Amino acid sequence: MAAELTMSLSGWVCVVTGASRGIGRGIALQLSEAGATVYITGRQENTLKQTAAQERGGNCVPVICDSTKDADIQELFERIKQEQNGRLDILVNNAYSGVQDIFGNMGNKFWETEPSIWDSINNAGLRDAVPLQCLFSSSSPIFVTDFILSVF
Repeated sequence: MAAELTMSLSGWVCVVTGASRGIGRGIALQLSEAGATVYITGRQENTLKQTAAQERGGNCVPVICDSTKDADIQELFERIKQEQNGRLDILVNNAYSGVQDIFGNMGNKFWETEPSIWDSINNAGLRDAVPLQCLFSSSSPIFVTDFILSVF
């Protein structure tokens, strides 16, 4: 049984990266159910449209965005800034692309792992999201991630 979000988020602007399936999809749908406008990102248009089709009361806005590409992240935040008059209330940083790199290096000692592998593991959703959230006029957007950084 899924937990129900009882707080109204009507008028709130949210971003959920990696929202085309799994945990990201679930979070996006719960935020939508609470009345928020939720920008949902992922790399595949068809899965984003499937998530958006399930919106529950709010508005899911699908945006094709590869969280490992600087230009895609910049475009996403610029679009939201323009469409939402500089407002962003919640950023859920769910995108992650390091799984294959981690599995590919399972037998290696961490100090033997190429630095480019660590960059790949840590770049998706982390490196660009923190500075770009400063573009918004909301006094302190809620930042949720599964990385070490938690809530600002």
